[in-house]
This record gives sequence, structure tokens and C-alpha cells, in this order.
Amino acid sequence: MESFKEGKIPYLHCLDCGYNFFYPRDRCPRCHGGKLESRLSSGRGVIFSYTEFQGGIYAIVEMEEGFRLYANVREKVRIGDRVVAVPGKGRPEFVKG
Repeated sequence: MESFKEGKIPYLHCLDCGYNFFYPRDRCPRCHGGKLESRLSSGRGVIFSYTEFQGGIYAIVEMEEGFRLYANVREKVRIGDRVVAVPGKGRPEFVKG
């Protein structure tokens, strides 16, 4: 995906209720409305949770736009750290920023 190379993350915005979500769906998971608009996130977020496993760091990142996603993180982080998306291997990864 071209936006991933720029560290940008596409998400869906529900035009019926205003809810933002990441995982692609045909309907809004909150109101079940079908009027959805694709948008690009700023790439900035906060570490909501993380774990270290077999030398990698994996986190749930809460993006500025309000949705959360699961992603790889390139350096040690703590809950609440500000992070920014950078191009990764096929999909964005996060670094402190």
C-alpha cells in the first residue's frame, strides 16, 4: 500500500456517527452505518499497551484520530510514550517521537 511507504495509516471514518476505526469493514462497528469514508492518519499516536516477545516489541498504539492498532515498535517504549509511524517491512512500524 503506497501510504504505508510514507508512514501514513489509512483508516475508516463513519459519516453517520463519526467513529474512526482501523480494521477494514463494510459497516461501522459502533452504529452499523454504511456511509464510510477512507482517511489517512497523521501517523502519530501513544503507546496504549505493549509486550516484548522473542526480541521484538509489539504494541497497541492509540492514534491521534482515536482508533487503535497493533504494530511493531523498533525501540523500547513505555505505556504513554508518544510514537510516530515510519515505513516498515510492508507496513508501518513505530519509533518514539
